[in-house]
Parts: sequence; C-alpha cells; structure tokens
Amino acid sequence: MRTQHPNLWHPIRFAIMLIVLAWTIYGVCYEPPTDISGVIWVAMLVTALVLSPLFLKSTSVAILVIASIGDLFTPYAHLGNSLPAQLYAYGMLAYSTNAIIVATLLTYYVVNILLIDPPGPNTNPVAMVSMYAMVLLLGRTLSWSEKTTQKSFEAAQNKNRLQELESRARIADAIHDAVTGDLSAAAFVAQRHIGGNSSGPGVAADPANATTTADAEDWRQINEYILSALTNVHRVIDELNMDPTTLPGDADGEALSNLLRATLDDGDRRLRKLGFNITSIRHCAGGKPSASQAIAELANNLLREIYANIARHAAPGSKVDLSVMLRPNAIEITQINPMKEDMAGADERDDELPGGHGLASFKKQLESYQGTLTTSTQDGSWTLFAYIPVTVIDDSPGLLEQVQV
Repeated sequence: MRTQHPNLWHPIRFAIMLIVLAWTIYGVCYEPPTDISGVIWVAMLVTALVLSPLFLKSTSVAILVIASIGDLFTPYAHLGNSLPAQLYAYGMLAYSTNAIIVATLLTYYVVNILLIDPPGPNTNPVAMVSMYAMVLLLGRTLSWSEKTTQKSFEAAQNKNRLQELESRARIADAIHDAVTGDLSAAAFVAQRHIGGNSSGPGVAADPANATTTADAEDWRQINEYILSALTNVHRVIDELNMDPTTLPGDADGEALSNLLRATLDDGDRRLRKLGFNITSIRHCAGGKPSASQAIAELANNLLREIYANIARHAAPGSKVDLSVMLRPNAIEITQINPMKEDMAGADERDDELPGGHGLASFKKQLESYQGTLTTSTQDGSWTLFAYIPVTVIDDSPGLLEQVQV
C-alpha cells in the first residue's frame, strides 16, 4: 500500500486530514442532522476527506463544491459544520498547486464573502478573510518547505556521488598504473617467444636461442593467461569508472556517443601496447542515437568483448580495423582483422570459433532487440558485423533510473 499510494503516507498531510476529520465528526455529533438529505450531505463530505490523501487536488475541489452547494439540498449545511473541511481544502490546494491558483482562490473568497454571500451581522468579514488567507499561506509554506528540503537532499546526494566517483576514479587509475603496464609488457615478451624469436624486435634470431615447439606452446599458454588477466583488470577498471546517472534524459545522444568513444580509446591503447596496429573510427551519419539503458549497456559490452577477442585471437602485431557507425535509429559495429594461423582453418560458425561463446551470447541478446550479429572468415581474415537497433528514449520523469556507463 505504501508503494502504490505514497501520498497516503505523507505524515504532515495525513495528520492534518485526521485532525480535520475528527473536527468535522465532532461538529456532526454535537449537532447531528435531522433529515436524510443532511445525512447524505455529511457522508459525502466525510468521504471526500477520507479520500483526500490519495487524490489531493480532485477531492479538495470536491469538498469546496459539496460545501458550496449544500444549501441547495439541506438546511443542515448552513450550520457551518463544513468550515473545517473548507479550510482544509483551501490549504491543500495551496500546497499542491502554485501561487497563481492561491491568489485566485483568495480573490474568489474575498469577492464571495463581501459581495455574493455576506456573513451574518455577528461575523467579522475581515477576520474570515484573514483566516482563509492564513490557511492559504500555510499551504504554500508547507509546499516551499518540502521543495527546499528535497533540493537540499538532492544536493547532498550529488555531492556524495561526486566524491564516490572521484574516489573510484583514483582507485581505477592506481590499478591501471600498477598492473596493466606490466601485464602488457609480459604479453609482448610472450608473443616474441611464441614467434620463435626471444632476442627482441629488430634483432636477428639466434638459432641457439630459438624457441622450441614445446616452449612455444608454454609461452602461448602464458600469453593467454596474461591477456585474460589484462582483460579482467580492465573490466574491473570499467566497473569502477561506471557512472549510472549519465544517460537519463540524453535526448541528443551525446552521452551514448561519449561512452562508446571512451571505450574505443581505452581499447585502442590496450591493443597498441600489445603491438597491434589498430585503427578505430566512430562516425555519425545523420545524428547520434539516444539509447535506452539496456541498449547502451549492450553496445558498450559488445565493444569490450570485441577488443578482448582481438587481443586473444588476432594475429600478433597485425592490422586491425574497427568501425562504429552511429545512426539516428541504430548502431553498426564492423571489425576486420587477420586471424592467428591456428585459427585460419575455422569455419564461419560461432560455436566453433575461439571466443565464440561470448559472441553467441551477444548474438542472442541482439536478436531479442531485432538486431543482428554476423561473423565470417575468408583467406585468414576475420570479419564481424553487428547491427543494434536503437529505441529513442522517453525522458519523462521517472522512466529511466540508471544506465551503465
């Protein structure tokens, strides 16, 4: 119930409603209605009061209407038992609307009490106007106080989030500086030994130092372990650098474009350290897409998987081409690179290609969004093409909560 009707549990409004309800019931008990029309009128007034925490504006208007037309149905309405409910309705309308509505309500009451329905000789109209004006002012004050408190809370949250992101960024930089450089260097050394030359680049191979077949296999496994560790370290860094509040309301697609650009830049740096000649392009054709949270995560994670597969399965030191095309309603990713010699004979089926299990999972995810992922091998060259349809986000308040970056 609390989740479905949060207004019902607003402590101040709920308490005010209970006080007004008790005040109204006491007045009815002190001087009860003498006819059925009076009973019906009181029941309508009490019902509107009870429902007011759920439907604040509509029930407040209903209370005013019931009180205003009560004299047309029963003489009992003229006794004044509706006064607490009317004050409550004025206050809640002032709370839930704006200053223009408040001024209109006050003007209406002043005109009504001075010109249309003047009070009796024993009633001071100035005191009545002052009482209603005070109720309207209290309603606006409650609204202003609540908005100010909410803004202060949001400011504190933003400050804490900024501090957390800065701390995580420092940790990510420390991990990157302490680990990835050494792992990249170790992978580069292992790849030289796999190629049969342990003397280093630019130096003629010495037969005495040539790597044997058994050693080459050991170095290949070491290289796989290093690359796997390097990939996992960068995934941890990516998680630390994650900001889940960047994409909501990204109507122009700028945040998604920056996200993919950052992933491309980071992947290029990693591959160049491993000796690859990587060329990546991010191009916008007709406008940047504004993606939902799920699509943004899918495209970004697919890019990470592509970079990991290049490091594991592309021919060492080879030329790699990677293109990300941003269209108003889609993201297209193309990857082309030579394969390792032991993979050159693999066919086109994902389940028989090393790393294909990851790609097979992405293929299923893309198909669930009416996208496609195709791969092929020809003359030792690997080609991947992914088409990711983009559903333009609706940045209405509350629709999007978090997006992975």
